[in-house]
Amino acid sequence: MKKKIFLSITAVLCVLACVLSISQVIRITHEYKQGEKEYDDLANVMVSHLDADLYISQKEDGGAPIDVNFEALEEMNANVVGWLYCPGTQINYPVVQSSDNSYYLTHLYDNQSNSSGTIFMDARNSPDLSNINTIIYGHNMKNGSMFASLQNYDEQWYYNAHPVMYYITNEHDYKIDVFASFETTSDSDVFTIFFPEEKAYGDYMRARWSQSRINTSWLPMSTSDNIITLTTCSYDFSGARYVVQGKVTQIR
Repeated sequence: MKKKIFLSITAVLCVLACVLSISQVIRITHEYKQGEKEYDDLANVMVSHLDADLYISQKEDGGAPIDVNFEALEEMNANVVGWLYCPGTQINYPVVQSSDNSYYLTHLYDNQSNSSGTIFMDARNSPDLSNINTIIYGHNMKNGSMFASLQNYDEQWYYNAHPVMYYITNEHDYKIDVFASFETTSDSDVFTIFFPEEKAYGDYMRARWSQSRINTSWLPMSTSDNIITLTTCSYDFSGARYVVQGKVTQIR
């Protein structure tokens, strides 16, 4: 009798576990689709890609290959600080900044709760990229969205195909020349924003080049350059982060 009761309880628990598991999968799938749709819609509505002739003429005076409607973006979310674009990849997203580094881990651009989150700038940074190191975070989504493609920079061929990104604000356009990519820990000094002296920055940069998995020795850099650090979770070990860093140059 006790054995039958035990088997019945076990069967019920197994059914409940299956139901919960299926519900979790359905919820995650729905959130992925919701997040993808929101950012696809934003990119389609808020971003204009310049045609080839216009871009070639614009390049003479600087400028990114896209125009962004920041007026409309700000009406939707006053926390927007820029737009990040990497030609030929899925990186084509608004960048926001909150008073903490938690909120946009679980909220979309329109502030709906969603595990896809939003690409966001470190709360400690100045939004005008005036800090020596500006840090931008994004999730490593299993559907390839958000910052999942950063880990492709593990391969030299991928870097060769995508050496440049663009960061656009309401005031200026910036070119980001990728110079390093590597895996690190969440408490790494990679995420240092301010440097007390020039020598410390020089030491920092030499450490990044030694860590990097790609060869960018052709790219001229100095301790007067500001950089941008893009980071996402990596799953090789607990607390792992994948990092792509670029030299920031104002082009308009």
